Amino acid sequence: MNTNRTIAPWLVKAYRNAHYFVHHGEEIYLLKVGEVNHALIDLLNTYGATSAAFLTACNPYSQVRSEEENQAAHQRLLGKLTQAGIETIEGLGTDPHDDWDAEPGVLALGLSRSHAEQLADQFSQNAFLWIANANALVNLKLRFPLADPSAEELEEWLDELPNHLHGVAQQLPIAERNWLMTVSNKEQEHWLSPSAWDWNTPWPQARPDGCAISIGTELDRMFKLTSNGLEKLYP
Repeated sequence: MNTNRTIAPWLVKAYRNAHYFVHHGEEIYLLKVGEVNHALIDLLNTYGATSAAFLTACNPYSQVRSEEENQAAHQRLLGKLTQAGIETIEGLGTDPHDDWDAEPGVLALGLSRSHAEQLADQFSQNAFLWIANANALVNLKLRFPLADPSAEELEEWLDELPNHLHGVAQQLPIAERNWLMTVSNKEQEHWLSPSAWDWNTPWPQARPDGCAISIGTELDRMFKLTSNGLEKLYP
């Protein structure tokens, strides 16, 4: 793995916002980063799998390749999984805003995380989706560190934030700011406005850096973060 490579926050945000579809018989499963898919729980149980990964071999390092190149790489990925005796269900990664073309992917059932990392590296991928257990929380796993944004990217991000959040955002430690730039606008406002949290509504199931929290309401936060060995992201 190239240890000098990094991934821009805006690109990680695109991965997070993408819709990942899995086609199984007549059923279509929609996977979203940071969300639990209850239908996927049943699918994992059907195959007796306790983990899964959604992988693609297309567009290495998010550099656009031709349809022919992508299809050939996809078939090589399927071949490696089949050879390893891994159960697979084909799928599709899509952009809900249609800014980039859909690309084929595959849900590999029962795959270990180390095997998923190995395949992602073999096919020059920046990231893959990881389902660690039968709870079916969909995680985004990056294969390279998060990059610092350029001055222009940072200015554009700040301009898109509501005015009352500019000061809070500018005071964040650099690493926390970079991760915050990778999540949805709605979640950005959530993390930047702890005083506005509704204690009776669900809160995000993972921090912007991808660390799982657990499912509950804001009222659970002070207890569940402690029990999971995690600190609250923002004071």
